[in-house]
Amino acid sequence: MGDFIGLIAVVLIFGGIPSAVVIIYYFARNSKHMERMALIEKGADPSVYMKEEASYYNALMWGLFIFGIGLGALLGYIFSVFTPMEQEVMMPTLSVIFGGLGLIGFYIYRRKAGTTAAA
Repeated sequence: MGDFIGLIAVVLIFGGIPSAVVIIYYFARNSKHMERMALIEKGADPSVYMKEEASYYNALMWGLFIFGIGLGALLGYIFSVFTPMEQEVMMPTLSVIFGGLGLIGFYIYRRKAGTTAAA
């Protein structure tokens, strides 16, 4: 019975989660397409309502976020080696904290750049 539960867990993790992501992405794109088609039918120009999709701000935001997570994981490992704190606690905690600090840094950069809305 234990092997069966493990098999179900593996199938749900490696099959269910990616399938959910693909389905959500499909419906999001489909609704955007339907909205554009409705604008075209009404005679409006859909390009007026579209925001610029490709932006280097997205790359900067994700880069700072992932850098923060990596730095937090590294510092969590270092702290767990040189202090009596456990690695299972330090790595996730510091990863979340430094990932958040990366996003705060991105927000501060965007405010100083003169654009407040996230891309």
